[in-house]
Amino acid sequence: MLRSTLLSFLVLLGGTALPAVAQTSPAAQIPMDLPTGERWLKHFNEDLLPFWNVPDAWGTPRGDFPTFRGNDGKAVDGSRPPEELATAPGWIKENFGRDYVRMKSRQTYFYGVAYHLTGDPKMLGLARDGAAFIRERALDLKTGSAVSYWDKGVPRPEVLARTTQDLAYAQLGLAMYYYLTRDEATLRDLKRLKRHIFTQYWNPEWQALRWVKTASPDGEHLRQELVAQLDQVNAYMLLLTPILPAAERRAWTADLQRLARVMVKDYHDAERHLFWGSLHDPAQKKLGSRHTDFGHTAKAYWMLERIGRLTQDQALVDLATTGGRAVLRQAYLPASGTWGSRLRPDGSVGTGKEWWIYAELDQLAATLALADPTQAAPLPRTADFWFRRMVDPVNHEVWGGTGGAPDFEPWPGPKIHQWKSGYHSAEHALVGYLTAQALHGESATLYFAPPSAKALLRPYFFEGAIATRRSEPLPGFPGRRKVQVAFTALR
Repeated sequence: MLRSTLLSFLVLLGGTALPAVAQTSPAAQIPMDLPTGERWLKHFNEDLLPFWNVPDAWGTPRGDFPTFRGNDGKAVDGSRPPEELATAPGWIKENFGRDYVRMKSRQTYFYGVAYHLTGDPKMLGLARDGAAFIRERALDLKTGSAVSYWDKGVPRPEVLARTTQDLAYAQLGLAMYYYLTRDEATLRDLKRLKRHIFTQYWNPEWQALRWVKTASPDGEHLRQELVAQLDQVNAYMLLLTPILPAAERRAWTADLQRLARVMVKDYHDAERHLFWGSLHDPAQKKLGSRHTDFGHTAKAYWMLERIGRLTQDQALVDLATTGGRAVLRQAYLPASGTWGSRLRPDGSVGTGKEWWIYAELDQLAATLALADPTQAAPLPRTADFWFRRMVDPVNHEVWGGTGGAPDFEPWPGPKIHQWKSGYHSAEHALVGYLTAQALHGESATLYFAPPSAKALLRPYFFEGAIATRRSEPLPGFPGRRKVQVAFTALR
């Protein structure tokens, strides 16, 4: 079954047109050994959660989550860092002493996913603590901006020198918390920061978001970056737009469409089926350049496919689906049953792994499989590699990556730093669970915490039918309900 499905995957990705909707139920066509939703829950609860559910992760005060910890999960002494931090690459070590808002936000997101999957009020409490710290300490009510990081306690950089990517990720944890709770004060802060981003950073000449606004001798204000657009979508806008009040939903939908046009018009190479990471330096428009990799391309196609479905833009869905199939075909390495990370300058596929790129490719394949189950063909092997080789079996969470074929040795560097937290591993588990349940023909259970049991609830970036909805008081959250929802017909 797996061999025939995999052959179909490789053939169909080569260019044969596929139906937009599978002709039979997904469960009838998926590989027999596709991991179940229960397997993904086990991965989350046993491989990931223990690294984050410890006092050293919670911060002092709770919610002031640390940017750096040791690979054993313990808090670090900056004057005596553990070996993995002491020997880390320069781009990590040079940021010791900085405390990044984006990482507090990503950890807040992790705890939100933990509640979403388990219904444990303690996890929602940690998400609340993280959201409260960001709202009270990182948001600037006067300017509408958010601090990027503190350097020895001093907020940096100046307001309009903060990158749109950092501002987007300041929103990530807040967006997850609002999605779960519908807390109106959190929504007000989310809207204020989004308004700041789109009024201060939109460049009318480029018809796109800038990287930074403040002019500088090094030309940072001239940088045109894919992630300045893309990360607004995946960090908060796609999650929030469908659940906003009608007037705001229309405005945010228009902004999603605006960002989609920018990404397709300016960054998309339709012939190569990739997205260029930046435009400002012509020398960077080549294979192997910064952010020109399978991860950013997969994420861009995934977000465009989701925007297309949300806005009923079939042309956008078709573009993203065609490109998504192509990048999955490029990235898949049949010899090892794994994903590569990028095309090298000579056009060959780099066989090393980067945790977040691997996760994005799995998520894209699983999402496309909801309409075209042949796209699930690689997932039994890619997931098996993730569970066996990417997870730290002793101290939990996942490694930052591995070396190349044939040994795929895990990277010895830090598992948590100024760019790596629990965001990608948690989203990977959440999407893995939701799509696995759907592809196996089973309902997916998620937990929410709204004030009313009748709130509009959706399964993350997807649509679905509500099969059952149960509500009970939520301990520790007066006025909120613990709402357990079983979703079917995920799409």
